Amino acid sequence: MGEEHTAGFRKQQRYINGIDGLRAIAVLAVLAYHLQLPFAKGGLIGVTVFFVISGFLITRILLTESDTTGTIDLKNFWIRRIRRLLPAILTMLAALIFASAVFNRVLFTKACSDLLSAIFCYNNWWQIFNNVSYFENAGAPSPLTHCWSLAIEAQFYLVYPLILMALSRLKEHRKLIPGVTALLALISAALMWILFDPAQDPSRVYYGTDTRAFSLLFGALLAMASEHEKELNILPSTVRDGLGLAALIGILCIAGFVDGYSSFLYKGGQVLVSLLSVVVIYAVLNRRSLLGAVLGLPPLKWIGDRSYGIYLWHYPIILLVSGGKKSTWWMILIEIMLTLIFSALSYRFIETPVRHGIIGKSITTITSRPRSRRERRHAVHVLKKAMKACLVTFAVTLSAVLCVIFVPKEQALSNIEDLEAQAQAAGETAKEKAQQTGDDSSAADDAQQGSDDSSAPKTDEEILADLHLLLIGDSIALGAADDFYAIFPNSICDAAISRYTTESYDIYDSYVNNQGWNGDGVIFALGANGLMYDSLPTLRERMGPDTPLFIMTARAPYTTWEESNNQEMREFVEAHDNTYLIDWYAASEGHSEYFESDETHVNSTGAQAFAECIRDAVLPVYKVDK
Repeated sequence: MGEEHTAGFRKQQRYINGIDGLRAIAVLAVLAYHLQLPFAKGGLIGVTVFFVISGFLITRILLTESDTTGTIDLKNFWIRRIRRLLPAILTMLAALIFASAVFNRVLFTKACSDLLSAIFCYNNWWQIFNNVSYFENAGAPSPLTHCWSLAIEAQFYLVYPLILMALSRLKEHRKLIPGVTALLALISAALMWILFDPAQDPSRVYYGTDTRAFSLLFGALLAMASEHEKELNILPSTVRDGLGLAALIGILCIAGFVDGYSSFLYKGGQVLVSLLSVVVIYAVLNRRSLLGAVLGLPPLKWIGDRSYGIYLWHYPIILLVSGGKKSTWWMILIEIMLTLIFSALSYRFIETPVRHGIIGKSITTITSRPRSRRERRHAVHVLKKAMKACLVTFAVTLSAVLCVIFVPKEQALSNIEDLEAQAQAAGETAKEKAQQTGDDSSAADDAQQGSDDSSAPKTDEEILADLHLLLIGDSIALGAADDFYAIFPNSICDAAISRYTTESYDIYDSYVNNQGWNGDGVIFALGANGLMYDSLPTLRERMGPDTPLFIMTARAPYTTWEESNNQEMREFVEAHDNTYLIDWYAASEGHSEYFESDETHVNSTGAQAFAECIRDAVLPVYKVDK
């Protein structure tokens, strides 16, 4: 997240005033997003801005080296990248292992499972392909989830220099470099657009190197264009500043008002943010840029210099302090202060010395032959410091390894096996009940036709028992399936693990069209696993106006969409006839005894309360009808 501006080549272009300020804005947006501040709904686009900056700076360094020496020293380049990225990551990981082992075993367990992927920079593909259990992500996510972006940058550093070097050797075809880079960027952007499906888990698109590389490549294209400074100066300084300011305002507006899980971001929004970032960098490339001067102000430069450390430290600190839930203002201040302190210490004592080659310089000093007493004393002094540093590093590493091996692990949920078994059984039960629904409905119609109008009114229990409802839910509803059937014995509870809201209408269609279900109403009990998208209007349209629809609010305190989903549900109920609210969020407020340790899934007490919440909302509707 923070590449240095200079390499070992004296022909390197001047320092760009304003890049650090843009980097500061990007990391502050990410920080505000993870703190769930209301003005940073789309703050995760700060990562996209980082990608563009890194692509620009790295390509600039590589092109300068290629022009200066006629080649690219890949070994030296990769060593510099390792020195820049790895020491800070290892320091953060060691601190995280110790802190989580003592204070939060659930986070410790998740961190241990992601440890190697963070160190060796394949965390993004680990999250995509390893099929990590949904239950491992219950409650607060892994404290190393944010390492996915570092993995993409590292993979870019590994592959793109090889492409540049291969194309550079074709001297007569060197003009192919911008064309190939542009083609790769377009392919990457197209893959994000094509592969995104709001009805599916977006992790493949969000974390994939192939679907995110376009941001880095757009930065690389700007670096190639900046080699021809005369062409960049076609526009007057004021016009360039105006364009840069407008682009920066556009980035801030998207970060502030566009939800981070909106389809817009996958259908061109991320590309737009990347292009706006390119325009901002283009503006500050001007030596007389007023925007560059503003972005280069000391406070922004200070944050920008430490942005890599801030990015590394902020997420584990937030999860350790508040669990990733919305916090009070004073808790937020504590999290910000701890982030700044640890990132400043990392920058001062880890990142800067290692980046400036303290290890190599120390080895050279120790192994050299002193020519004077002063040089001998200096060598002894360096040797003592090196030995202390090695001992501390060894002790910390050994302690962290022992923690990973011997400290007991703890999962977010204690009933994982029960829920997994229940998920399998629930599917079979739902199919059986669906087959019985048609026969039961016909029998009930016949009985109704032959019944006497003077028959005694039904009790509440009889009304509920006669209902044929279809509940479409996720793992939270799954945990309450038995209690649901105890109240609604002739209804169907179709609940599954990690179900998205957009799956609801296809499930409804399957019951109606394939299994002949023709029941009394539908209960929508989703919303904890992602945004609503168009699920409610689509489901309501397919059901028709005559079938009652019950919408159940969600309690998912570790997500960023809990509040927006619940608000959308309430507004939808108010705007549509024959649509009713089951307010589980309100009913469970202040009842920590209802939940497992992840504060989302229900225990036995919560399962009963969950089913009773449904009963209390459903009964008045059908009691009036009866």
